[in-house]
Amino acid sequence: MTTKTRPALLTPAQRQQFTEFPEPTDSLLSRYYTLSDDDLALIQERRRDSNRLGFAVQLTVLRHLGRGLDVNESPPMAVISFLAEQLGIDPAEYPAYASRDTTRREHFLEIVQHLGYQTLSLALNRELRAWLVPVAVVTPQPFALMSALLDELRRRKILVPRIGVLERMVVMARTQAEIAIHKVLGGITAGHEDALDDLLNVPEDQAMAPYTRLKQWPSHAKPSNILKLVERLNFVRQFPVADPRLASLPQSRLSGLAAEGKRLSASSLSEYAPAKRRAVIFARLVDLSQTLTDEILDMHDRLMLTYLRESERASAQEYQESGLALVERLQTFEQVCAALVKARSEHLDPYQVIENVLPWGKLVESVNDHSTAQQLRQLDPLHHLLKSFQKVRTYSLKLFEAFQFRGTPSAEPLLQAVQALKTMYQDGKRTLPDSVPLRFVRQRWAAFVMDDRKINRQYYELCVLDELRLALRSGDIWVEGSRKYRDLEEYLLPKAVWREKLAELPLRLPETFDEYWKDRKVLLDEKLEEVSTGLFKGQLVDVSAPRGKVKITPLKKMVPPAVEPFTRQLAACVKRIKITELVQQVDAWTGCSDCFTDLRNDNKVEKRHHLLTALLAEGLNLGLTKMAEAVTDPEITTRRLMYLSDWYIREDTFKAALAEVVNFQSQQPLAQYWGDGTKSSSDGQRFAVGGHGRKFGHLNAKYGREPGVLFYTHVSDQYAPFHTKAITANVRDALHVLDGLLYHQSDLQIQEHYTDTAGFTDQVFGMCHLLGFRFAPRIRDLTETRLYTPEPPSAYPVLASMVNRKLNLELIRENWDELRRLTVSVRQGTVTASLLMSKLAAYPRQNSLAQALGELGRIERTLFTLEWLSSPALRRRVYQGLNKGEALHSLSKAVAIHRQGEIRDRSHEAQNLRANGIQLLVAMISAWNTVALQNAIEDMKKEGQDVPEELLPYLSPLGWEHIALTGDYSWRTNSESESESAVLAG
Repeated sequence: MTTKTRPALLTPAQRQQFTEFPEPTDSLLSRYYTLSDDDLALIQERRRDSNRLGFAVQLTVLRHLGRGLDVNESPPMAVISFLAEQLGIDPAEYPAYASRDTTRREHFLEIVQHLGYQTLSLALNRELRAWLVPVAVVTPQPFALMSALLDELRRRKILVPRIGVLERMVVMARTQAEIAIHKVLGGITAGHEDALDDLLNVPEDQAMAPYTRLKQWPSHAKPSNILKLVERLNFVRQFPVADPRLASLPQSRLSGLAAEGKRLSASSLSEYAPAKRRAVIFARLVDLSQTLTDEILDMHDRLMLTYLRESERASAQEYQESGLALVERLQTFEQVCAALVKARSEHLDPYQVIENVLPWGKLVESVNDHSTAQQLRQLDPLHHLLKSFQKVRTYSLKLFEAFQFRGTPSAEPLLQAVQALKTMYQDGKRTLPDSVPLRFVRQRWAAFVMDDRKINRQYYELCVLDELRLALRSGDIWVEGSRKYRDLEEYLLPKAVWREKLAELPLRLPETFDEYWKDRKVLLDEKLEEVSTGLFKGQLVDVSAPRGKVKITPLKKMVPPAVEPFTRQLAACVKRIKITELVQQVDAWTGCSDCFTDLRNDNKVEKRHHLLTALLAEGLNLGLTKMAEAVTDPEITTRRLMYLSDWYIREDTFKAALAEVVNFQSQQPLAQYWGDGTKSSSDGQRFAVGGHGRKFGHLNAKYGREPGVLFYTHVSDQYAPFHTKAITANVRDALHVLDGLLYHQSDLQIQEHYTDTAGFTDQVFGMCHLLGFRFAPRIRDLTETRLYTPEPPSAYPVLASMVNRKLNLELIRENWDELRRLTVSVRQGTVTASLLMSKLAAYPRQNSLAQALGELGRIERTLFTLEWLSSPALRRRVYQGLNKGEALHSLSKAVAIHRQGEIRDRSHEAQNLRANGIQLLVAMISAWNTVALQNAIEDMKKEGQDVPEELLPYLSPLGWEHIALTGDYSWRTNSESESESAVLAG
């Protein structure tokens, strides 16, 4: 009888990190292995040099790692040499000491007693587990818990036991933390136990359980679908989903339980123990209440935009039909006016002059014809919006009743208008109250809302609903129970704690604005002088100012002619390979598939090639059903792939796996010729949406009339895509620049980042600087580029065409602390950078924080623009970085070859997984090609062929002609794959 072994808590790489010596860097040696005078006195009590050196090693290792050396374990030679140098002893003395076990044990016991360490007793074990439980409540991740436990053992001076003991402690703490969370949720749901259980039962008159039905809701923007979503939201709110006690639980824990509940069927959930079952169901309901809230408000936003676009098209059609006649009449009136001007200036009879232009009768007829005003009104898109009134009216009452809107003082008139309409709807009236607020009505709406000095009820309602969506976007109005439309203050760290968090983060934020401005002003003055003088004297490379307009000559391509034949020669040396073999080999090198763990218990998948098949289905845009038909292994069925997709493939596991591949490629010698991993670029790549996915696509005039989705990807200067996400095609790329820089999990230390013109705003410039990134977007059109200076524009005559206005430094000074708080909140992860940037970008001008961030960005943008003008090297760096992104897009398009290159996923979450799947596969291809090119170069050198080192920076690992992306997908056995991977990796 065979016994099933417990799955390892940590991956082999993680275990190695906790059990082996860390790399002995200079800072580590200085911190842990520098001997004090007391240490030296204690060491000098030993009689022989070997004993003194060995004693010093054991003393410092215990202080550093909290444990002694295992049998036959030696520290890195750098440690021994560093200690030997301080003692004036030859490092070669250490082996003689290491071979004497008795002496080592005696010394270790003496050191333990001297430093006050103790062994881990049963009582201490229980005490540490109790300490670890609250930590496990916050984060269940084994790696994080193991790190915290080791730190606490060292802090308490308890000898670190073997890794197996630590793993058991972590497992027990996680179990107790889970029980504690279930207990808290059980207290909140007391009295609702039967109702929660009933969600899993199928009613007699229905085909599915309520819990299953809650997972499905309409996503296409229609008034009837808003009503269905409100109905579901009201059903969920029968449970205490807004209980204030939920705030005491970490959001990550609730999200984890909700994610588990989302993937489990009603029948699977019914097999759970009651406490866990109800906890999972309730966490899912809490998550659903927030998701449905945001979905309803998003759908209202999309509907209003749809109706506005329809009215714009109707207006354009109206112009085509009657616009010419209106233009002719306006030209006639223009001639009449010109005649009157002439008559007055030349003292002529005005009537006679008009008669010469237009017969008097026709003039009178034209003046009395009031259809012109009506025709002009019909050219306004808002005139046609009235056709959509009944559609909006279908759901507006339910929308107002479903939510409690709150807002800033400036939004109070709009909130009063919402309440007035809500009361009117509930009372069944069709007329507005005698007095309704109007201060929120914008100029474009005024002529329609105030119709002949009376309020037009229908236009008033449409105006309120449109202004409501805009105020929700900007954050002027927020909704309780929303994840996306919360009060801006809730996204930021509390004022009482942000300074403490700042001390824990690697941010260099000056304490005061004056401290910041002192250095920036000097630099700004220097750059302004340099560029002004250079322009005046014609000394700026490729920059000129004909007729006062600054222009830059486009960069010339500077690829040596020898690159193309050299590239072809290398390509001929790289063997053809099936995509399945490539994926298996890269996984063998990186262990990236180990990152895809079971959501329920962190276990790894037993049959690795099954998981790789599911990943390949995502990356090739093939889909699980088609992949199951194409794979040669009969065990890999559609059901099997669905199971793996549900439980193992998530955004967080994709990110972890991508980081492993990126880190591997970054360590390859050839990658160093392409860059040092400190520079990156980002851009959005549009994919058309098809099938059911069309309902989730968004329109953008830039890409035509077909709906689509953007996959926004960050790529390093070493050709590695290190972050990606799906974003809607109708938002600006700039909002998502910071997400990739902040939230990737690779070891890359990005310092300078490039984007195209659409990727920047003044606020992005400001936020990048505060977070410590150098932002460098490509400037395509200098005619629209503006400089902002500390002095009035008149102080810079040479740059007069570019200088916009004087900087408002006082605004930044007044908001400096809030800008620092904002930065710490973003860096801490309290709110995603993209969500916060979208809020600030939508804020009206009166918001001082949004204005201050933009003004700070204008300083940094001006400095960058001046350097762009003066530095050809910067311009070339930016273009080279963006070209790498373009090459990556080409490979991504080739990889996502199936389904005619269309994205047909039915939800934003599924689209996001598709984006991550494509880029993980692209990263694997890039990593494999890097190794293959390295091997080809080494083979050429061994054969005595010349390999010009100056050509290596021009190589690219993003080719795919040698890769078989289509056909049957078969996998090699583990032994075949591992042996070939070892050969390729050297």
